[in-house]
Amino acid sequence: MLRQEEMPLQLDRPVFVKVPFTAGGRQLKKNQEFKWKELSVDEKTVLTFYNQRMIYHNSDLEIERKVGDGLEELDVTGLHAVVDNINNKVKAKTSSQADFDRKKCKKSKIADKQRGLIRSWRRTYGRYEVD
Repeated sequence: MLRQEEMPLQLDRPVFVKVPFTAGGRQLKKNQEFKWKELSVDEKTVLTFYNQRMIYHNSDLEIERKVGDGLEELDVTGLHAVVDNINNKVKAKTSSQADFDRKKCKKSKIADKQRGLIRSWRRTYGRYEVD
């Protein structure tokens, strides 16, 4: 069996910080998940970090942290509650109705589509969700 550090990089699995560093303007600490896709870090750079042992895979941390955004566990009603919460924050941070209409998170009655809309919105306007 391979030790966690010797596992080849798997782009579909989360990676964690082994040596603290700064990426995407954020200071990353040891054992913090490195969300490289959200930070728009290139795959080649991620591979370099991995080969330099700055980041690594860790099954225990994946389970412990329940990596992910939690949207998979929610049904349409729960997803709509997330959208309503997001849109309340956007409304408070925008100055006009037109600006709000451009930046709000859209709703769908299809659960998988709603998850995609939320994730897409977070990639584009996620700064509005942060308090």
